[in-house]
Amino acid sequence: MLGSNLETVFVRVMASLGLMLAACSSNGNDSAGVTDGATSSSTDASETDAQTTTDTTVTPPTSTSGESASETGTTTTTTAPTSTTDATTEPVDPSETTTTDPTATTTDATTTTTTDGTTTTDGTTTTTSTTDTSSTTDQPPDCVPTEDVEVTCDNIDNDCDSNVDNIDAGNDGICDCLNIGILGDMGYAPSADFQAWLEDQGSAVTRTKLLNNPGVVTPAFLANYDLVLIDRIERALSADEAAALEAFVKDDGRGMITLIGYNFDNQNPVPERDRANSALAPFGLAYEGAYFGDGVIPTFDPVHPISMGISDVNFAGGIQPVDVENQGTSEVFATVQASNAGIAHQTDMEGGRVVVWGDEWITFDSDWQGYADVQQFWVNMVGWAKPKDFCGAPQ
Repeated sequence: MLGSNLETVFVRVMASLGLMLAACSSNGNDSAGVTDGATSSSTDASETDAQTTTDTTVTPPTSTSGESASETGTTTTTTAPTSTTDATTEPVDPSETTTTDPTATTTDATTTTTTDGTTTTDGTTTTTSTTDTSSTTDQPPDCVPTEDVEVTCDNIDNDCDSNVDNIDAGNDGICDCLNIGILGDMGYAPSADFQAWLEDQGSAVTRTKLLNNPGVVTPAFLANYDLVLIDRIERALSADEAAALEAFVKDDGRGMITLIGYNFDNQNPVPERDRANSALAPFGLAYEGAYFGDGVIPTFDPVHPISMGISDVNFAGGIQPVDVENQGTSEVFATVQASNAGIAHQTDMEGGRVVVWGDEWITFDSDWQGYADVQQFWVNMVGWAKPKDFCGAPQ
């Protein structure tokens, strides 16, 4: 029994020594040593009693490097935040951003009169709209209507339709307001029907003879007319008279019609040609050659405004018209025996117009009574040669 008790005591002593040895580290350090910033744990155990002690003291980490430190029996872990958010908002430049107040919107609806029509919006919630509602033109309109439909011949566009004195009450194709001047004497045959017809259409017609009337063709004289007809002139125009006629057509934009073939010089065409050519030379036009045609019907261009619809007109003993200088645009609208019978000439720079007809029979009463299209032929010639903005739509 004694032996048995001694054995028990010996076992207990050895167990206690074992526990004491285990409590000490191999380096002689106390396992209760604490590393700053760590959490420590210590455990004591025996066969009859077990006790566990946990140190829960936590010290805020002093390192943000995220590194881990370890000693025997002790583990220290420090973790730094992986993201940092700065909640501070810097002031906003209103020129770069737009801030909208959800509780209120202010709109400036003021409309002002300006000349640039610019709409301006500031950087906030205020919007300003600028509208140009005024006219910057202080001058009066170009035309003020005084008549709903033009009825007055006064060289004024009274109904503001861009046409001056466009009145044709009888719808006969001849403007009621035209002033026509005829230069020279009549031919050998009566022509009362022609002149009376012109006047019956409403046009004012005045004939002026050139024989024993030197220098009569002046700018002041021509200012009375819209259209001049060169009939049988008894003399050539002077240089000044020719210049006045040139300005009348080219600069003033008015019209001229010439006739020839009166044959008062014993079948010699030269004197008559020279007289007529004194009026045509400023336009680069002329009559050339001998008398030709003996009661024949010309061939008319069916699409030209002067000859459109014309087929029955007499041509007898005329002289061919030609364009010798090409100062403007010339178109042949009728021929006789392969020669020119009529030329329509538009002067340069959109000036006036000249019709050169190679005969004179269309003024005689005999032709007015014997050929169907003489009257309409005159309507076409006058309509084409008159000023473009006068008595009807421009051509």
